[in-house]
Amino acid sequence: MLETAKEKASADVETELIAKAKNGDKEAFNRIIELHQNEIYRIAYRMLDDRDDALDIVQETFFRAYRSLKKFRGDSSLRLWLEKIASNICISRYRRKRVFVGIEEVFGLGKSPRWDDEIDADAHRKLLSRALATLTPRERAVFVLRMDEQLAGKEVAETLGIAEGTVKTLLHRANEKMRMALKKMAPKEKFI
Repeated sequence: MLETAKEKASADVETELIAKAKNGDKEAFNRIIELHQNEIYRIAYRMLDDRDDALDIVQETFFRAYRSLKKFRGDSSLRLWLEKIASNICISRYRRKRVFVGIEEVFGLGKSPRWDDEIDADAHRKLLSRALATLTPRERAVFVLRMDEQLAGKEVAETLGIAEGTVKTLLHRANEKMRMALKKMAPKEKFI
């Protein structure tokens, strides 16, 4: 019950910030940036695997959000709306640059590697990065949002503006491609 009260209070504060920002209050918009910039950075970094690109995505996301804030109707949470903007920018940039992301938590490889040798950890990250390179931009976006950001299928669908069934299909395809690629690259390794 206490958690629900905190969530409601947080939602009320965010609603107030949005209203103020829509009326031109720059401090309110700066507060929105403070609340969500880390999430946007994390998504952008995971999708593009480049710190500078991720920082650019954060900046461009909030620039676009500021320009479009009056159009924000509140059909979804502000966080999902911002993630959708960031994801679309990442997909566009990925298509242009074809850069690759390293997700360590995929297929049994956690953020804190379970192996002792740091060289092995780096080798596994590189394997994952190469396996992710086999995914299309849409598969990669779904994969990152669902597996790494742990968004629900419905949230991924809202973020990317696609049907929930499409999310399931893209995620299934991405998982299969990842498994096949990892199996080819490291046949002796055991991936989940």
